[in-house]
Amino acid sequence: MARVDRHAWLTLLGLDDDDVPRLLVTEGTWWRDRARQARLQHLTDVRELGMPDLWWGRRADGVPVAWCPAYGAARAVEPVHVLAVCGTPVVVQVGSCGGLQPALRTGDVLVPTRATIGEGASRHYGGTDVTDADPALVDDAVAALRTRGLPVHSGPSVSTDALLAQPDDLVASWAAAGHLGVDMETSAVLTVARAFGVRAASLLFVWDELPGRSWTSPFSPAERQAQLRAEAAVFEVALTLAATGVPD
Repeated sequence: MARVDRHAWLTLLGLDDDDVPRLLVTEGTWWRDRARQARLQHLTDVRELGMPDLWWGRRADGVPVAWCPAYGAARAVEPVHVLAVCGTPVVVQVGSCGGLQPALRTGDVLVPTRATIGEGASRHYGGTDVTDADPALVDDAVAALRTRGLPVHSGPSVSTDALLAQPDDLVASWAAAGHLGVDMETSAVLTVARAFGVRAASLLFVWDELPGRSWTSPFSPAERQAQLRAEAAVFEVALTLAATGVPD
């Protein structure tokens, strides 16, 4: 599948074999600069790699990881593709979603077990309908998030291409199909990971509650605090997943 071989990607990125990240965290966010300041403070020896907005660093235990703020499916697949070729064994998508069921409230967390493909990037990697998250990663993430006292939901989700083109009837059809939430990257990240034999999961905090409420709606101070708490938690838990099932 990869037209550029591993050596070429390592050279472009400026990585040696020993520095290949054991984990890639992709984050779907508009607020790239704010996210960069918050995320990279958890890492040491931080540097930007040869692909713009792809950052390398080490966890406190020395494990090399990478983080990329990648908004939308078409952008999110790029770091997954490249680092999968390089040998990164685990990918975790983080970001926000719209809650599609009454039980999901602003500030909750969704860990999808599978994602229906409603974006266009997955088809280039063999994705046609639904793609699955790694079950062990899902279980570990749910357990870790619950120990932090967060409301956590796990089940099917859907990913779409267009944040601004979600009419009420489309949202209603997603909810009627049983999807718990909707985002823009999860199905693509899971599909590309599967195509390369990489384990992957997605950890999403609920931004707004659909239908009936938009991401532009005002939030109470308590809701905003819940969003910020969940946003921080999904990244922090994502960082811990590098050790799950990864050989030394």
